[in-house]
Amino acid sequence: QEGYTIPVSGLQTLGYDGDAKLDRCAWKQVRQVYRHKVDEIYRVKYLGDTVSMTGDHSVFIRDGAGVKVVQARELRVGDFMVDLPYSRTASAGLEAIEQASISPQLARLLGVYSAKGKVDADDKRYALGSSEDEQDLESLVAELIGTAMSAPVSSSSLDQLFAAQCEGPAGTRQLPELLWTAPVSLFHAYLVGYLHGHGLEHATDAPVVVNSTEHQLLRQITWLASMHGIRAILTDPSSAKDINVSGDSQPSLWTLEIGSGSSDGNDSVPQHKHAAIESIERVPYSGFVYDFCGCDNEAFFGGNNPVLLHNSKMRSLFSAARAKAPSIVFIDEIDAIGSKRNPRDQTYMKQTLNQLLVNLDGFEQNEGVIFMAATNFPEVLDPALTRPGRFDRVVQVPLPDVRGRAAILKVHSKKIQLDSDVDLHIVARGTPGFSGADLQNLLNIAAIEATKQRAKRVSNKHLDFAKDRILMGSERKSAVITPEARLATAYHEGGHTLAAMYTPGAMPLHKVTIMPRGHALGVTMQLPEADKVSTNKIEYQAMLDVSMGGRAAEELVYGLDGVTSGCSSDLRKATQVATAMVSQFGMNDSVGLVSYTEEEIARLSAEGRGAIEAEIRQLNKAANERAMKLLSSHREELERLALALVEYETLDKNEIERAVKGLPIERDPVSA
Repeated sequence: QEGYTIPVSGLQTLGYDGDAKLDRCAWKQVRQVYRHKVDEIYRVKYLGDTVSMTGDHSVFIRDGAGVKVVQARELRVGDFMVDLPYSRTASAGLEAIEQASISPQLARLLGVYSAKGKVDADDKRYALGSSEDEQDLESLVAELIGTAMSAPVSSSSLDQLFAAQCEGPAGTRQLPELLWTAPVSLFHAYLVGYLHGHGLEHATDAPVVVNSTEHQLLRQITWLASMHGIRAILTDPSSAKDINVSGDSQPSLWTLEIGSGSSDGNDSVPQHKHAAIESIERVPYSGFVYDFCGCDNEAFFGGNNPVLLHNSKMRSLFSAARAKAPSIVFIDEIDAIGSKRNPRDQTYMKQTLNQLLVNLDGFEQNEGVIFMAATNFPEVLDPALTRPGRFDRVVQVPLPDVRGRAAILKVHSKKIQLDSDVDLHIVARGTPGFSGADLQNLLNIAAIEATKQRAKRVSNKHLDFAKDRILMGSERKSAVITPEARLATAYHEGGHTLAAMYTPGAMPLHKVTIMPRGHALGVTMQLPEADKVSTNKIEYQAMLDVSMGGRAAEELVYGLDGVTSGCSSDLRKATQVATAMVSQFGMNDSVGLVSYTEEEIARLSAEGRGAIEAEIRQLNKAANERAMKLLSSHREELERLALALVEYETLDKNEIERAVKGLPIERDPVSA
């Protein structure tokens, strides 16, 4: 299915985050998976692997200026894709080490320094904690600088080297950057030194446990170890749970368990190097692709190889609109992405809207691109979206009137063979309140029903069936209803029907049935004779009386204790109408000429809310009394109508009038 979205929960993916403690990397909640079709994919081969992606996916690449974002179609052979969540801290102190050979000795000393070393600012002494390490440092200085030096060691180049490679912001420790692209043998040497600095010895047959408060460093060691196939587990001993890399509130002491799966020092484990692109191939593709959605609309690390991918639909939409100009872009249900922002909302809830606003501001009047959007809830849109220069022209699209419905029916019936007696203008007059989608569905259901009956054309009978199905729901012919329940339903629907017939201001009857439809055991359907644009107090009171007619009929026939739970939906509808009359339309003398929303009612005083509730209850009670009085005066007609419903199940307006008069109905009864 094209454009299919699956909501998900409990799923995280490692995504781009410039503010994360682990450089530019944090765990992101995935809220949806979106499936759509593409006709072409890009197959990018880089050092170590191949990844496939669509052309509008964003890929993070690294150059001399840092990390930047490009779309997959903009990649070039030789680009370095970001292969690890790490950003380099530039420092002139790196020159000495970059110009010299990087030896296991240096990697080991960096490990020792990361664990416990420090630079004494007073005498420039690199305190590594043991004479053996100090001698190794002196030897290293002689190798790099060409001068034999004895302790205390002092070198501005080494000062810069250790600070740049091992020290992070605010005095924290970080993994030396040279190890991210170095062979596994150097990372192994670093681990030996790091464990040695903690007073531990590296073993090949058992895991080694390190406790440290250097959370940043432990996260990076764990990540790179996993890249080299070395078992590494980072935990919080205080809670006995795995560490969440994105968490901001962390305990003071973490435990790193680095296991027996580490390398023996040779290069048998694949080296982890920069992901340099070797080739880019555009491949025809006829199938579905899947996108992670609802995170921060940012990039994600895809698969075992942490290549950053990103669903950049908003940017690609605007790019395509400019490329196809003159063009029209239509966004349906824009309230899904353009609802009012709240300072308490998470970033991912605002990112798509922010991207839309930024791109809308980037258009000029002469670019030949028109943006249109539709929503059923304009009141929830963010003010920034509807200000001048953006979606600033509002066009109200009400439900179609009778002429509009006739035109819509004409359009959707072009490919349907209609019977000669079908008049679409009559159908349009009989479908007030139908939307364009309802009318299309009406013709579709009618055509399906005609096909089931092996009819060559769609007739009025099929259209009536379709209208009843839309208005009243599908028939549940398989439902097993006892004779007693059928009779009780007939009395109930008969009460609604007689209330609609004899109450001034009530809408005309269309049909009544005791055939179960949807969740209801029976339905009394009314339809206005023409399109209505307003409703007066008499008509609202008639709605209350008709709603109470079913319950009144049950009470009249079976007594107060015999009233069934089938009245609940009628009471709900009556309460909604009464609430609107009292709190919105000013149709109650006690509450007065006021109009409150639900939120405003909730903020009223207890006395104010009590007055509204009392008047709603009084309106419903008065409607029930009027319905009881009406049905008592038409009791004989109620009995006739109930028996006719039991016999025929469904009656239209003409048949209802014949039934209440005791006249025969000219069709065969329904077998029980």
